[in-house]
Amino acid sequence: MSFSGNTDELLVAYLDNELSVYERAELEERLSHDDYLAKRLAFFEHTSLPFKAAFEPLLEAAPLAKLQTHLKPTATSAVSRRSLIAAAVSFLALGVIGDRTFLHFAQPEENWRELVAQYMALYTPETLAETPTNQALEAQLQSTGTGLGVPLIAANLALPNATLKNARVLAYDEQRIAQITWLDATSGPLALCITHNTGTPMTSQNEQRLGMNIVYWATPSHMFMVIGHGSAAQMSDIAEKLQKNISA
Repeated sequence: MSFSGNTDELLVAYLDNELSVYERAELEERLSHDDYLAKRLAFFEHTSLPFKAAFEPLLEAAPLAKLQTHLKPTATSAVSRRSLIAAAVSFLALGVIGDRTFLHFAQPEENWRELVAQYMALYTPETLAETPTNQALEAQLQSTGTGLGVPLIAANLALPNATLKNARVLAYDEQRIAQITWLDATSGPLALCITHNTGTPMTSQNEQRLGMNIVYWATPSHMFMVIGHGSAAQMSDIAEKLQKNISA
């Protein structure tokens, strides 16, 4: 197996368990002494997403011609879906989709909402198909809440017509973001995200990003956002309920 090609594609294949026994062993040997490759694998692994399901919506809207120009030619003229997944992730890592740069805004509070929107745009109902046990979910909530300094209790996060799925802490450029996800029976993936606030408090505001409705607000210590595919009115109702039940 040659590493002169797209190593991101190999890493995605490794995580998807699509390498042969020989290829897997060779890659693992390389990972044992290649710090950059190991960090790159950690980046892919950090998302905890099933790549095939999670990236399907992104690939449908991706600038295929631009992605293909960043892939090395292969023996065949066709470019694999796996190659496009790896290229798409690389674009997200750089904050570039097509010819537009998303990740660099003058205002940090806007920057983090765009980051979350890009991440949530990858979610499908299949991404959240698994439901942890109550014990595992409570452990996730406790760990996530402790990491951001926000008490998170399952009873306070119950939403009508939606199943609480998981809680985790994401990291973007040293900014820690708590993410609590639900699967709404009608509109699909839904999330509450929380990060530390270094600015001023604000009352609830509404906006749209990447086809999703968002409600965001801030306390003196934290910024919050609810994001999902439900209507603006539905997101506002959910945000109001969560705002009452979560203190920070």
